[in-house]
Amino acid sequence: MSDASVMAEYEAARGSVCGLVAKMLVEAQFTSVFTQSLSPLVCAEPIVVVPGGYERDSEQVGAERGERVVEVVVCREVNAVAEAVALACERALRFADWDEHAAGFLNRIVGLDTDAPEYRGRDGSGRYLWGFAVYVTVARPQ
Repeated sequence: MSDASVMAEYEAARGSVCGLVAKMLVEAQFTSVFTQSLSPLVCAEPIVVVPGGYERDSEQVGAERGERVVEVVVCREVNAVAEAVALACERALRFADWDEHAAGFLNRIVGLDTDAPEYRGRDGSGRYLWGFAVYVTVARPQ
């Protein structure tokens, strides 16, 4: 398969779990949501959704079930704003109708849970970082 055909299938299936979480945030009216870290020159105050690890919980006939961890990091110039936006993002994901976003590329979301947001320090340009983990239970075909 060519890279182009793989990407076409990937995009037709609505992307990765990370992309689906980012899409839920955009649909909850958050702006500047990205799925990769950015230079402050590109976006001064992004919300970044990045993939973490995957751990298989069980193996079934033709599929496996596991948990994909996705990190959401809010970057703001003012600490209180970073905290407030992180809390709002976490709440939006916790109460999101993830059912309508259940189908992703080789992953089907069957559950979603979050940690409470916490202070993550400051980045290299001095912006405040607040973040939290999203635990996405997925079913993957084998």
